[in-house]
Amino acid sequence: MRTTTYVSLLAVAALVVSAGCVKDVDAPAFSGPSTFANSILMVADRDTLTQNGVDFTDIKITALGPDGQSIAIPLRAQTYVNGIPADYGTLSTKSPLTPTTLRYTAPAASTLAAGQVAQTVTIVVTPTNAGDFRGEFSRQLDIRLQPQGIILPINPNLIANFTISPEQPKVMDVVTFDASTTTNNGVACGAACTYVWNFGDGTSATGQVTSHQYRTVGTFQASLTATDTLGANSIKVAAISVGAGAPPTAAFTVSPSNPGVNQDVFFNASQSTAVSPRTIASYNWLFGDGDTGTGVIVSKKYTAPGVYKVQLTTTDDAGTVSTPTTQDLTVGPTVGPTPTASLVATGSPSASKGTPAFFNASGSLPGSGANIVDYAFNFGDGEPVFHTTNPIQSHQYLAAGTFTTTVTVTDSLGRTATAQANVTVAP
Repeated sequence: MRTTTYVSLLAVAALVVSAGCVKDVDAPAFSGPSTFANSILMVADRDTLTQNGVDFTDIKITALGPDGQSIAIPLRAQTYVNGIPADYGTLSTKSPLTPTTLRYTAPAASTLAAGQVAQTVTIVVTPTNAGDFRGEFSRQLDIRLQPQGIILPINPNLIANFTISPEQPKVMDVVTFDASTTTNNGVACGAACTYVWNFGDGTSATGQVTSHQYRTVGTFQASLTATDTLGANSIKVAAISVGAGAPPTAAFTVSPSNPGVNQDVFFNASQSTAVSPRTIASYNWLFGDGDTGTGVIVSKKYTAPGVYKVQLTTTDDAGTVSTPTTQDLTVGPTVGPTPTASLVATGSPSASKGTPAFFNASGSLPGSGANIVDYAFNFGDGEPVFHTTNPIQSHQYLAAGTFTTTVTVTDSLGRTATAQANVTVAP
């Protein structure tokens, strides 16, 4: 049953800690809940614990009535961290009844570097015998938790901060990260701090100013950890949104521009460009007849006449794909003149035995819609016919006399032509 008791200003609640000091609380009003007329004392045998999951302190709680005699009062027990209720550590009970001993056990050690800092846990008890503890006057004491091993210092005046440029980067842009705005006690920390960066994509760096390239589109949580000369640190996290950027441009040329059937056609995409600093990583071709290809320069033969729609698509090293570029290619039938062969004995049409004679067939021409694919040299001295793609050759005759050298050229459509040149070999 809730009652009201009038007390003098000297009737105050007191808190006693193990070191022997007393923590006073404000005097209650002249009227209020019944427990305002009572004194609740909390005495901890230890006020500092090691945060290791096993260290503990026993808190003796007694309640004295107005006549100074011990009385039984039900309490609600809670732990607070930074003024917020939290189950940080363990209480032997959350519903003690005075007189009693309440045991608080420290939490396990933190696995985070930020957890290696001493903390204060507040144990709060509130009378509940009035049926509604919300209007009651709470009593409390503080327990300091000391981390194991190295204790990191705290510097609330150290404020990590950074800027990026450009502020809205695209994929593969060179992004500059600048921590010059980091301050210590209101002054730029500069070289007095060390700086560690995490770019949020699995990469990191150090230094007050650094740069980074994001290789994919997305939002990345970049963080800066600034550390002062005493080892205290501050962390700044910012979301970096990376856009796709402009795609590459696909362009190509075709040679010859009006090929014949079964003629080698060359496709050259070296005119394609990517937006700096990106580069083109792949070239993909559709030749219009069901065939495909890859590479900056490719070749193929069309086996039937017609108009073929050739398409090129490029992809840069950031994975951005270009708009396809197309050209219509007309492939003509296999008609036209046959190849023309030409052969000249260079220098002099005569030679000495044992010295080389030179022949030049580069004046030969292929038939329409084709190109020369073979030069067959017969030097007229009984040596085997020599096949090559080089129109300029030399030959050494081992006997004197006049020899007729014949060259037979073959184009890519299988058509042939022949030319001859005489060489007189002196003894």
